[in-house]
Amino acid sequence: MSLNLVTSIDRALDEARENPPQAKRGFKLPACISDSCFITIKAAGFAVSTFLMTLGLPLFFFLLLSGWNMDLLFLQIDNLASRYIAADGARQLAFSDELKIGFFGIASLIALWRIPRFVRDMSRVLDTPEQV
Repeated sequence: MSLNLVTSIDRALDEARENPPQAKRGFKLPACISDSCFITIKAAGFAVSTFLMTLGLPLFFFLLLSGWNMDLLFLQIDNLASRYIAADGARQLAFSDELKIGFFGIASLIALWRIPRFVRDMSRVLDTPEQV
């Protein structure tokens, strides 16, 4: 007498072999919405990287002045901070206004320098035929 043991897992596997599941069509956004989302994400990355470059330039400048010596770098920063604290309110306000204008100007220059490549990359990606 032979023992033929069939479990529910065996029956499910046999049924799956006989009737393979049909591939489901995934939800697909309209092209204009998906392109808009893609452009928004890429533009946000462009803006963030531009501002990070802008914030890194003063650090690079002070490191270059100090000859890549960290002690001299912090000595320069301490000198700048002590002079800022010792100044009166009007000079502090004028200095912060100059920093804001300089930050905005440098960020604009970096963005203008990087925008042609960004536009070229975006047009290349968006001009490719849609894949199903």
